[in-house]
Amino acid sequence: MLTNTRTSYGLAARAFHWLSAIAVVAAIAFIELKGFFPKGTPLRDAMKLAHFQAGLIVLLLVLPRLMWRFTQRVPDIAPKPDRRVEWLSHLAHWALYALMIALPVLGIVALQNFGREIHFLGFTLPTFITVSEDTAGEMMELHELLGNVILWLSVLHAAAAVWHHRFVKDDTLTRMIGKMS
Repeated sequence: MLTNTRTSYGLAARAFHWLSAIAVVAAIAFIELKGFFPKGTPLRDAMKLAHFQAGLIVLLLVLPRLMWRFTQRVPDIAPKPDRRVEWLSHLAHWALYALMIALPVLGIVALQNFGREIHFLGFTLPTFITVSEDTAGEMMELHELLGNVILWLSVLHAAAAVWHHRFVKDDTLTRMIGKMS
């Protein structure tokens, strides 16, 4: 089923979730792999370009994902978690959404204001905001810091899903991936 039900996420929500997860992991992996190659080499440049492409895919996915999220019910968790756990879960999810918007935007604005053109699938993105080079530098530092935050928050998110499945024995994980044996 395309839409969410009372007990499960639909195919659209699952697709948005997993495609976003793959794009976030790819963006992190490419920027980390970049460090293994000497500056100025084609492989290092390819890793940076792949990082940019993955980040732009994250941004392009999060907007329709949020629109879908606002129009669909969130499946109930059974058994119902403690209110504090539920609150932390919502906080983590909204933090991930915010990071999936902030990271690409910060990266784009900073790089464009360092004089770099940003290309996506062969098209050059227009420059929407002009800031000083100092501000662009601060934005790039914030981009790197938030990149570490999304990495650890994603690890925590995945670990919490497994924790809920294996130890709490609720259906948090199966709502997103289906029933497991």
